[in-house]
This record gives sequence, C-alpha cells and structure tokens, in this order.
Amino acid sequence: MEHMSKKRRRLEIKVEPLPAPFQDELASCPVCGRDAAAIGRRHLQIVFRCEGCKVVFKRNRSWPYVY
Repeated sequence: MEHMSKKRRRLEIKVEPLPAPFQDELASCPVCGRDAAAIGRRHLQIVFRCEGCKVVFKRNRSWPYVY
C-alpha cells in the first residue's frame, strides 16, 4: 500500500483593510527575523506576512480612536 503525503492547505485569514497611516508598518518575523510587511488588520491587530518564509502573524497596536 502506497502512503500518500498530505498536501498542506494554505491558511487564508480574512483581513480588513488597514487605515492609510498604518500601511507601511513593518514587524520582525517571529520565525526568521526578517522585516514583514502589513497586509491588513484583524480587529485591533495588524496582520503581517513575511515574504521570506510566508508566515502570517499578528501584532497588537495601540490604535487612535479616529482614523
């Protein structure tokens, strides 16, 4: 019997658009340490994706009340 390897499904999280002042935010990737660019927001967290290792992660941000 041949063992088939499972293909890993890409995890896509739905993100809301970022307000303009935050679109250039960068964060250090928790996996490889490179700068990761903001791709959107999820509630009050900015969501980043590292181009190097494709990891998606969130960071808390102190948001202004008006944007």
